[in-house]
Amino acid sequence: MGRMKLRIGACVLSVIAMCWVAAGPGGAEGKETELSALSDSRSAGFDPWGATHHRWPSLVDLHIGQEEHYYYWSRPNQRSLLRERTDTNPLNIWVGGDSLAGGPALGFRELVREEGGWVYTEDVRKSTGVVSDWYFDWRKHLEEEVADGPYEVIVLSIGGNDWQGFRGGPTEKGSAEWAEKYLQRIQEIFQILDRPGRLLIWVGMPHFKVPFMVPLTDVVNAITREVFSNGERSVWVNAASIVSPGGAWTKHVMRENGELLEVRTDDGTHYQSSGARLITDAVVAAVALKTG
Repeated sequence: MGRMKLRIGACVLSVIAMCWVAAGPGGAEGKETELSALSDSRSAGFDPWGATHHRWPSLVDLHIGQEEHYYYWSRPNQRSLLRERTDTNPLNIWVGGDSLAGGPALGFRELVREEGGWVYTEDVRKSTGVVSDWYFDWRKHLEEEVADGPYEVIVLSIGGNDWQGFRGGPTEKGSAEWAEKYLQRIQEIFQILDRPGRLLIWVGMPHFKVPFMVPLTDVVNAITREVFSNGERSVWVNAASIVSPGGAWTKHVMRENGELLEVRTDDGTHYQSSGARLITDAVVAAVALKTG
């Protein structure tokens, strides 16, 4: 097991790529839940990796924004994109993607049980991807079911199943032609969802343990980061640096006080609940920085 030191306050924030702006439910499986309707249960079965749920310290309470190198700014005036969320006027957020989107989704399920100010919609679809539109077409789904919805924040994490060729070509994954087509699809997703007053957050891929998938992270993350770091209303979250700060898969990271956190599952792909919460806290920090 790798053991890497992690500074919870600074490290997570240092990997959020920010872009400031002037500026119904996601499909049949999406579920929009008012805070008042959320039960005290553990949403049985939502944590597909069997980890104990934990409440980690909110990064919003830590020293956010005090070091410029934490963020990539794209506008000078830094006016707020989002309104302040309150219990009586909650912020409407949609979280979706492949099974790795289960990380931020798990964290938000816990968060909305504990805090006010959120209307939460979840649309996690296992075994889907950007490449395999023949199996599930995310672009069509987002355009038809999500783009014109009431969502003020949209959080996407897709890519864990994308280390494969495109049907009809290019078939050589990671090639220049493959990367060009992948970039085109990510740009289309961005264009489908981009709206004035809406924040788009893309959570990048973590590092993987399975040798076959190791190259995926750097290739796919470079593409999604290019698109979502350059948008006027977008943020790219570097999940790889959050849960594997040493640049390779590790099951544990170490807090500043020496406490070990189990952040990944033994399958070498998914997040344990503590890792999921770290990703969620990074997303919440990004939302807070865009809020008036």
